[in-house]
Amino acid sequence: MHTRNRNLLLIALGALLIVCCCCLVGVSAISYFALWGSTPTNEAPVIVVTRVALPTPLARLKTPQASPQSTATPASGTPAGASEAALAQAEAPARDLRELALRLNPDVTAIPLVVNPTPPTYQAGDTAEFWISNSDTLENQQITAELRYITDHVYMWVEQGVRLDQTDLERAADRFETQTYPTNREFFGGEWSPGVDNDVRLTILHARGLGERVAGYYSSADEFSRLINPYSNEREMFYISADSGSAKPNSSFYNGTLAHEFQHMIHWANDRNEDSWVNEGMSMLAEHLNNFDVGGADLAFTDQPDTQLTTWSDPSEGNAEHYGASYLFMAYFLDRFGEELTKAVVASPENGIAGFNDALEKAGRPERFDDIYADWVIANYLDRPEADSEGRFGYTELDPDTPRIDETYRRFPASGRSQVSQYGADYIRLKGQGDLIIEFQGQEQVGLVDAQPKGAYAWWSNRGDDSDTTLTRAFDLRGLTSATLTFSAWYDIEEGWDYTYVEVSTDGGTRWQILPARFTTDENPVGNAFGVGWTGMSGGGSAPVWVDEQVDLTPFAGQEILLRFESVTDDAVNNPGFLLDNIAVPELGFADGGEAGPGGWEAAGWVLTDNLLQQRWLVQLLAVGRNRVTLQRMTVGADGRGQLPLDGLGDLNEAVLVISALAPVTTELAPYEYTITAR
Repeated sequence: MHTRNRNLLLIALGALLIVCCCCLVGVSAISYFALWGSTPTNEAPVIVVTRVALPTPLARLKTPQASPQSTATPASGTPAGASEAALAQAEAPARDLRELALRLNPDVTAIPLVVNPTPPTYQAGDTAEFWISNSDTLENQQITAELRYITDHVYMWVEQGVRLDQTDLERAADRFETQTYPTNREFFGGEWSPGVDNDVRLTILHARGLGERVAGYYSSADEFSRLINPYSNEREMFYISADSGSAKPNSSFYNGTLAHEFQHMIHWANDRNEDSWVNEGMSMLAEHLNNFDVGGADLAFTDQPDTQLTTWSDPSEGNAEHYGASYLFMAYFLDRFGEELTKAVVASPENGIAGFNDALEKAGRPERFDDIYADWVIANYLDRPEADSEGRFGYTELDPDTPRIDETYRRFPASGRSQVSQYGADYIRLKGQGDLIIEFQGQEQVGLVDAQPKGAYAWWSNRGDDSDTTLTRAFDLRGLTSATLTFSAWYDIEEGWDYTYVEVSTDGGTRWQILPARFTTDENPVGNAFGVGWTGMSGGGSAPVWVDEQVDLTPFAGQEILLRFESVTDDAVNNPGFLLDNIAVPELGFADGGEAGPGGWEAAGWVLTDNLLQQRWLVQLLAVGRNRVTLQRMTVGADGRGQLPLDGLGDLNEAVLVISALAPVTTELAPYEYTITAR
């Protein structure tokens, strides 16, 4: 999680649980895995894969209705996967705050990369002013802190009036210096050093009022001059809560928080627009690698296994389960593939799922992310790494709780209807007697966002962390004495942190002027905005709706201009984004709904989309006997249908049906239904 451009470490789930800031191989048919049998052997168990022809089409199950949260419906004649193919080609560029400020702020003509021409000198007892941010109120305040201790790479600052034991503080700093600092740098890489302040030492500030549940945070805004963000402290630093009830310096939890936030600092320096779920997972892994208390976030995840691994929720909504999911996945990946491949994921310039696939491909591994995810959701339940020779189905170092069961059936026929998160998992336990057939029907398509284009297509801003996407087009307003830009807008943007702007350039794109519209705001609580922009949800209600926007272009009449829509996100939570449709300049006779293609628009990260993705499904059946465990993977066709047989349920301890949805990018839920009958 983050504050400002922030990576927070939160205290949640009661006592000091931190939740921090900052195509399948072998599923073209039913896959059958004999994990281990009853015959004793000294050899490592070998997975046996058999392929079974796809069953006859199902007649009984109807296509599940879209969930109430989703309004996306299939468009007639739209090729399946068209939006997914466009997404694969539309990488969201990384945000460059310095370049943005020079381009968008008319009062700034030069910004130094490094603010101190010579390294600063401090000694214990010095005082300095710092900005801090409260994650609950989004308010910033300036405090005075005293420098209490110095090591070769650390300054320990404490807010005046805060009582912290000096011996504990020194021991914590020394442990960071001798253990955490080298361990993190060896595994994850180095921070920017000497950095914006021209100082090799990191600042660790202990302060009150960071937020009720915040243990600590890192803010990348501090890596820049105050000419970019007025609340920057212009140094490599992170913040530790000194409120009553916070972790005691040099406790395992406290030391883990330092390791966690330092990883965020390193990750920003090496891959600043990495997906938050990867960044946060690696920060949890940093705590693990340093043998510190990770706070029990894994318990929150195993209690809510239908948590989307590949996204990050707003801290105000509670996100301990996201920390747990990311931590367990990173620990599993390290367990299974080792340090070198895990380091390769960290070092990959690709983000999210693509970063894993990039590292796997370069290492010559046959697996891809979805293959590993499929094994991981089974490992979370089974946790028996000895089940095969590669340790695919369990953990060797961790012992997580068994994921919560969604439903249990003991009598058949039985049926159910539910919905699952993308890259989440529902576990359904089967007990009882007999031979069964499981019939599954999942939704065939899913919306990229919870909205429909006004016509067949709309422009979408894309989504990602620490990103900057633009949509630009030239207009000739010569001969006009007045001009108006109109368009339809739908947006769901992290309020107060992320913004979308409409801009005009009259010098060919060197400098840009941000323009007001009907629903833009000049509120800028954390210093992230470069001018008036859209943030929050369109319509101002509990859910975003389409609104009609209007922008006055009359000041530019008589000129040739570049018009741009620009979406800028900070390095934390990202919401579904901005949809743009029915763009018009009536005085020019210009109207564009995207139906005829890009139409002269130059997109950097924006996507012209029908808002539909093919919904892929992962349906697995784990059969656990006394001396044998088997795993089947269902073939689910493009129509969302599939079948699996289960023989001899009475001879098993249990069988577990595990259902996951695997659509990229979107955070929309995926509805499904199933029937289980005797045969």
